[in-house]
Amino acid sequence: MVPSLQIGRRELWTGTLITLLALGLRLFYLSELSTSPLFSVPVVDARTYVDDARYLSEVSWAGRPTPFWQPPLYPYLLGLLFSLSGENYYLPRLLQALFGALICGCTYLLGLRLFPPAVALGAGLAASCYGPLIYFGGELLPTIPALLLDLALLLLLLTAPLKQRWPWLLAGLGLGLAALAVSNILLFAPALLAWLWFSQGNFVQRSALLLLGIALVIAPVALRNYLVGDDWVLISHNAGINFYIGNNPDYQRTVDIRPGRAWLELAEMPKREAGIERPSAKSHFFFVRIWDFAAANPLDYAWLQLYKLYLFWHGDEIKRNIDPYFARRDSVLLSALLWKKGVAFPFGLVAPFALLGLVLFARNSAGKTEQGRLFLLFTLTYMVSVVLFFVTARYRLSVVPLLLLYAGFGLYSLWQEAQYRRKALVALAVLLLMANVGAGAMDAEGEPQQHFWLGYAYERNGMPANAMREYKWVLNQLPDHDDALLRLAALYVDEKEYRKAIDLYRQYLEFYPDADRVRYFLGNALLHMRRYKDAIATYAQVAEKRPNWAAIHGRIGYAHAMAGQLGPAADAYRRTLTLRPDSTVVRYQLARLYETQGQLQAAAAEYRTLLEQAPAEPEYRIRLADLLVAEASDGQATAMLEQTLQTQRAEALLRQAIDLAPSRVEGYWSMGLLLARQNRYPEALTSFEKIAELVPQDPQAHACLGNLYERLGRTAEAQQHFAEYDRLKRKRHLQDQAMAEVEKNLELVQKILGPR
Repeated sequence: MVPSLQIGRRELWTGTLITLLALGLRLFYLSELSTSPLFSVPVVDARTYVDDARYLSEVSWAGRPTPFWQPPLYPYLLGLLFSLSGENYYLPRLLQALFGALICGCTYLLGLRLFPPAVALGAGLAASCYGPLIYFGGELLPTIPALLLDLALLLLLLTAPLKQRWPWLLAGLGLGLAALAVSNILLFAPALLAWLWFSQGNFVQRSALLLLGIALVIAPVALRNYLVGDDWVLISHNAGINFYIGNNPDYQRTVDIRPGRAWLELAEMPKREAGIERPSAKSHFFFVRIWDFAAANPLDYAWLQLYKLYLFWHGDEIKRNIDPYFARRDSVLLSALLWKKGVAFPFGLVAPFALLGLVLFARNSAGKTEQGRLFLLFTLTYMVSVVLFFVTARYRLSVVPLLLLYAGFGLYSLWQEAQYRRKALVALAVLLLMANVGAGAMDAEGEPQQHFWLGYAYERNGMPANAMREYKWVLNQLPDHDDALLRLAALYVDEKEYRKAIDLYRQYLEFYPDADRVRYFLGNALLHMRRYKDAIATYAQVAEKRPNWAAIHGRIGYAHAMAGQLGPAADAYRRTLTLRPDSTVVRYQLARLYETQGQLQAAAAEYRTLLEQAPAEPEYRIRLADLLVAEASDGQATAMLEQTLQTQRAEALLRQAIDLAPSRVEGYWSMGLLLARQNRYPEALTSFEKIAELVPQDPQAHACLGNLYERLGRTAEAQQHFAEYDRLKRKRHLQDQAMAEVEKNLELVQKILGPR
């Protein structure tokens, strides 16, 4: 039976109802998903897309100054939405819900082109309720937009008058646009050219229009990659590493690599092993590795492809970092439409019928038409494009609407064709077993990595207790989970539970002893606990391996200074400044150290350098002014000061500091004391009155004001400030007594209850 290519009003209404049903289910799922902490915290690939979209909308629509890492269409779509409504994660999901509903309508319309109406209707309804389609509509990934573009392209090819020219230009534009979402659709281009070669019509003209359409979309992206990165990259440069992940002797390990240490080690392999830094050359490096592997081990390579082909047709929804089954925790709807218990529902049921229907369709008269062959060619090409790389639920999903049509046709044929029924049922039983063997039951708890991402989402949402609970669960299952160790340790540092953080850092270093940065974190935690000797020893281990890392020498200097070892501290600070002369923080610490050691001229020299580096920082002017006053006081028998060039310079510096930061009391204190020591009491009075205005609870300010008023003969005002001084001193004394009593009671409680 060859279905009619005409679609009437009734069919359009049916397609609309299928679309509305699908939209309603997706909106319901979206309402459930919005309660998950992961809703507002994109992770793994979603985070990469969101980061790129944020850069596009906030920094430059040209993108980062490097060739695209991933196909750019989805980041630009997200970036456009962010520019319209801010970084809103609901709006793109709402749009994807609409896209997902349209996919179901397109599935029905595609079915009407080649299959009986009952098959088209069944496939459209199945698509609307298909769990993985609903799930990926809620993820910030290009899966659903790419699938809609693929189906739109196929619908165009099955509907448009292909003997004419314009459909081929449109097809090229559509194929190019789909490739900017998910690039493996490009494999369909040579298959489509081959179909054109064997079909009737002007091959040269139609193929030229097809290629022109593709080029019109992709060429600007390739040109942009060259202009910003000086590197010819067609669309993105992640193809090589993705090909390597799915085609190497250690396939099981590489396909499960999660973001973190292992991923960074893999991504840096071209640079580490061959010194390659250009993106296109890195991608080529990975392709060469696989070609070498295939040439040296052809049987192993062929067996790996067969294994991936089996995975493609297996019912399990294979995760790519994020497990679709884990999302069932947040959705009643998804729990009903996506599960695994002996049978992997739904694909474990779809796959056997789809394989049967595909074979029967190829033998059917509809499958032997030009449109039927094109439909088969698209299905097989896309399947091959997935198998050539690696199989996951996300990548397989793009061909699922077609497989639903084949599955419907297989079921329809069993019902209609009695002569095939017995053999087909036997084949179906075998296929059903193969598609579900080893499926087992879902892990009700979820895998450790999924709990890690949940903990990460809790942490980003400001729920540290929940995040700690998830990270601890991960570490109970995988004690060497590097990310969980580091994030839990960092949370303990935030909570000032340094002992627990130290234990975690040491646990990390047992598994990864070469992690210098983590050893640095360990030193910081030891420093917080005032274990200066241990901190110095830990920092020294890092400095021995990374002698040119300025930060580590700065920390060594600080630890020595806190331990009272001023000579070694100064040596470490000077070493830091040799490596990083523009470090104002370290130079300031060195200047303070010189002050402590009485090396006033050396300290003044450092403050002058600091003023050159940061002229707008008032602290450096105050410190330098105090040093100038100290030098002017050297050798004097009294506290009084004469006006000299040094004191004039100090006064000028203090006035500049006050102008830069009129609300900071330090400048007024230094200025007031300087003026008072020069018997300039009225001017000094102004400074101390400002201090009392800024910090009215400071008793010392009132004591100074009392003395100044007394010297000026203003006795009543002097007595008023002396009285305020006495009142504030008594108040502070009572507060100190109360605090001491609280601490005493706390110590008593701890003795009774014991340590935590």
